[in-house]
Amino acid sequence: MTNSKPLLTRHGRSVPISLGLAIVFVAVPALAKEAVEVHPVLGPIGTNDHRMPFHVDSVIGLALVAYAVAVTMLLNHAQPKARVWGVWGATLGCLGIAGSVFYLHMVGAFSEVRPPLLPVDGLKPSMMRIMGVLFAGAGLLLGLVAIGQTRRADVRGIPVRNAPSEYGRMARYYHWSIAILFLLLVPMGIFTSMIPVEQEYRQAYYVIHKSLGLTVLLLAIGRLIWLIINPAPKLDPSLSGWEKLLAHGAHYTLYFFLFAFPISGFVLSTFGGKLSHFFFWDTPLLWRHSLEGTKLPGLMHKVVLPYLFYLVFLGHILGALKHRFLDKHADAFRRMVT
Repeated sequence: MTNSKPLLTRHGRSVPISLGLAIVFVAVPALAKEAVEVHPVLGPIGTNDHRMPFHVDSVIGLALVAYAVAVTMLLNHAQPKARVWGVWGATLGCLGIAGSVFYLHMVGAFSEVRPPLLPVDGLKPSMMRIMGVLFAGAGLLLGLVAIGQTRRADVRGIPVRNAPSEYGRMARYYHWSIAILFLLLVPMGIFTSMIPVEQEYRQAYYVIHKSLGLTVLLLAIGRLIWLIINPAPKLDPSLSGWEKLLAHGAHYTLYFFLFAFPISGFVLSTFGGKLSHFFFWDTPLLWRHSLEGTKLPGLMHKVVLPYLFYLVFLGHILGALKHRFLDKHADAFRRMVT
């Protein structure tokens, strides 16, 4: 007999999200309470304060932060063996995301999704599949890098503060921990917005997604303060004028993303009457919900910022690869990774 329940309902109790490990949620019925008011589009107001038993969702979020910090510290460790473990950790994260996307595709999670609210929502299943391929390719490439790193025997101590020619240890820690969390947030955010409202595990995704988003915002503030008191090294003098202009533009735009994404998400949630989360705690609703108020932050958070980020991030990666392999600057990557 054919099971009439939707695919996402049948398999939703084991939907994984992970950058470092393929995490599988064991969903339980939400701790529902009567809604005080129901928004015509956004649903019940202020009813998203429930958690998984024993705050498992918050614990998973903290574990992902710990993973990002651990990989960051290993990648920039003085000892070569520790650096190899850092590369393997990054490899595992990329393959974990790729495996998660493949699993979701196999169980039909991209077929039965939330009805589209914006025209671009129909692109999300294809975007998830493309990201799965990209993360799989990145994981395989990093695996080859890890194998190659086993031949290195150099011990490189990095000072805490920036040097004239390379970034110091603190700047590297900020850079890579933010980068890992940000790359996790992108596919997680896309998939979370695809989950039908009635799915009981949807809230757990939002707890983790919003918690990591606020973590990135706090780290970005810390990094900006550190940059003010400890200026970044100058760009490589071999770069041409237009290359320096593009490099500065990409850096400033990436900083803009670090603030614009979490702030627009927070504003969108608040106007939607939905609490934001920081692991075990909920942030208060600072103003009254408004359907009209959700339009601009929703457009920014879900359309403008993501597609602009894809372009800038791609340019950032291509620029770094050109600097390393076409311009033959062997120390290009060592400015930010040991």
